[in-house]
Amino acid sequence: MSKMKALVFRGEGKLELTQVPIPQVKNPDDVLLRVKAVGICGTDVKILEGKHHYKPNTILGHEFCGEVVEIGSHVKYIKVGDRVAVDNNIRCGFCSFCRMGLSSQCVEIKFNALGVMRDGGYAEYCLVPEKQCYVLPPEIDDVLGTQVETLATVVNGMNTLQMLPYDYVLVLGFGPIGYLFAQFAKNIAAKVAVTEIDPFRINVAKECGLTVWNPHEVDVIEKITEFTYGRKADIVIEATGNAFAQALQCVTPGGKVLPFGMDSSIRATVVPNEITRWATKILGLYLGQNTMLPSIRIFQEKRLNMGPYFTKVIALEDGLEAFCDLGLDPHTMAHGPKKAMKIVMRP
Repeated sequence: MSKMKALVFRGEGKLELTQVPIPQVKNPDDVLLRVKAVGICGTDVKILEGKHHYKPNTILGHEFCGEVVEIGSHVKYIKVGDRVAVDNNIRCGFCSFCRMGLSSQCVEIKFNALGVMRDGGYAEYCLVPEKQCYVLPPEIDDVLGTQVETLATVVNGMNTLQMLPYDYVLVLGFGPIGYLFAQFAKNIAAKVAVTEIDPFRINVAKECGLTVWNPHEVDVIEKITEFTYGRKADIVIEATGNAFAQALQCVTPGGKVLPFGMDSSIRATVVPNEITRWATKILGLYLGQNTMLPSIRIFQEKRLNMGPYFTKVIALEDGLEAFCDLGLDPHTMAHGPKKAMKIVMRP
């Protein structure tokens, strides 16, 4: 059986570049992709740290696009030669959540997510169900194509927030997710500010023309109060997973808080009476929700400034060391300053 290169997650703190068999088309709806490009996500960093659910001996990588090289007997809408983005979160379609239009709450996702619980795109080839494939137009290149699913999660957030032209918006954390939310806010809201602690990403925020504050150096609550003429933010997007308590302190009465970042190790203390008294709207959501095609349209029409978003494109063989640029040394598991926004690998 032919082999391929892959970065395989062996367990907490263990990511190995090795040779594994190329997956074979077996099921009628199987689509075999030659992976064209795959992004390294902050979730992958958390998986390596053990701060996200995972399955050992899995090929990571859920932000990817590829070229179709083989299809199963019942594949109808995707053909060999198509270039496709992938929604890595496989819904069952039969649970009560799926059948009530809440497929992102599908009970099967946590068992079936590509690049988390099933082999993903940190490899030369990947096997995916046809229903997870979305054909890419020529205006979206391979590198940008890795981010369709990432943007789809953010579009779901924007649909939920219903951001208005007179809103004051604060984004806590300027990683890739915070970047995308801030780009939308720049296009829509009256004013937008972001927070970030890493010098590299602070400079990216400034390059994007954003007001940016380092919470280690200033009082963000005071800053957002001044920034909004005493009002505080109408919308606070918590994009780190560890600043929910701060988000509640930065939102105006009647405002909206979107806790978007994910970190299962974080706990926050909440005073329910303050939420009730100030009519704070806390909006929970997860993943994308019928937003892959809207994301393709947004990228196709160049609605967002994605230039500063991509830091570099590297070979799969260099992927392990790239985690250092994202703030985690995989050899020692020590944290350090980030030196990248988004890194994309080409197998």
